[in-house]
Amino acid sequence: MELTVVQSNDLIDASYNLSIDEMRIISFAASKIDSRDENVGEIKIYAREFCEAFSLNPHNMHRNLINSIKSLATKAVIISIDERKNAVLPWLALGVYDKQSTEGSHVAVEFSKYIAPYLFELKSKFTPVNFEEIAKLNTPFSHRLYQWLIRNKKLHSAKESGTVKVCLDLEWMKKQSGLEGKYERWDVFKAKVINPAVEQINAKTDISVIWKAKKNGRKVDAIQFNYIPEKDESCMKPVRPRLFRRPKVTKGSHEEGVWMRKNLALLLEYEVQLKQYDNKAKLALADLRKIADYASICDKLTEDRVRNEITLRTKK
Repeated sequence: MELTVVQSNDLIDASYNLSIDEMRIISFAASKIDSRDENVGEIKIYAREFCEAFSLNPHNMHRNLINSIKSLATKAVIISIDERKNAVLPWLALGVYDKQSTEGSHVAVEFSKYIAPYLFELKSKFTPVNFEEIAKLNTPFSHRLYQWLIRNKKLHSAKESGTVKVCLDLEWMKKQSGLEGKYERWDVFKAKVINPAVEQINAKTDISVIWKAKKNGRKVDAIQFNYIPEKDESCMKPVRPRLFRRPKVTKGSHEEGVWMRKNLALLLEYEVQLKQYDNKAKLALADLRKIADYASICDKLTEDRVRNEITLRTKK
């Protein structure tokens, strides 16, 4: 079974400074939940399965996990609210651990209620990442860079000559990854951070990356990355799903409701995929009307959102 780590784009772009083990705890815990669900409470992490997931030496792993959740409990993430405000949010609401290391010893984490909206009940503006790919990376910056690149994978606007193009501001990357004020000289940052991260991503993951420095005068102020996914079918425009035929049942019956909910789920998922491919793409009006009709029996918020969009698009 393929595990996926799903995070909101706001969280992927957020500013935080974590060790590689702390990042692994976040991603491993996230891979054990369904991002469409509500907050699931405590998530157990067993030392044995953690070692297997990241190909780590099991020696002292339980102690390392304890130290990591203690440290993680003191750290926060800074997320942009709007052009004028940032929010400082704690990662964890709770960390629990077995005092002694045994065969079944484990730690447990519960994400804070402030982080939960960026991990749970996600309906739009999120990025799924294959857990097996990020599990191969062993530095914090390679982990962050891979997520930033994959975030643009399905955007039509990022396509360039058969590659995905991502241009990232140099100071922004440092700030978001906890390296602000470090590696001030470009040649040092390139040698110590950029080159090792790109080499790791190329050697261990499912994308092949090249990059070039972008200068403003004589100073490097951004980096342009171009990459090719090894599995490029995910870069194709999503295909509109075929809906289930209406069964021969009584209007307003339970069976009709089941059919409507199934088709609603198909169209909402297609809408998400379409926005990930091109954030300016729009569903056909006929599909919007279907969503409004289906949502009328179970999802008032979605019904209102879609009917408002229909009204705006049909105004003369």
